[in-house]
Amino acid sequence: MSNLFPTSRNFFFPQFFDQAFDSFFTKMNQPSVDIEENDHSYIVTMDIPGMNKEDINVTYNNNLLTIDAHQDHETESKDVTTNYIRRERVSHSFKRQFVVENVKFDGIECKYENGVLNIHLPKNDQKLVENNHRIEIQ
Repeated sequence: MSNLFPTSRNFFFPQFFDQAFDSFFTKMNQPSVDIEENDHSYIVTMDIPGMNKEDINVTYNNNLLTIDAHQDHETESKDVTTNYIRRERVSHSFKRQFVVENVKFDGIECKYENGVLNIHLPKNDQKLVENNHRIEIQ
């Protein structure tokens, strides 16, 4: 943050403030996530207002749930009478990853509606998991 002002590092801009501002602005770009667990599944809820469904990518691989999105938006205003031209470009992206184990891959459901992403991750049957991971020693 102190690099925005042409001053040497002094009392007003110690390293603490740089780290605090950097952390604050990094977290602003990350949407909040709720992860709920019940007996049969995990439910992930993420607020992503303003995004299009096509801009969001959700993957599950090796017990890692990845949610990432990228959106570009461009606006242009012109006033012919004053030769005034304004053009703005905004780019927004994020990536969140969570380790979620014991998920039945073929039962994953994902829905995006009214700016809210809902992901349903069903759990594998515990007996099936124990049988698959147990190796008999002979």
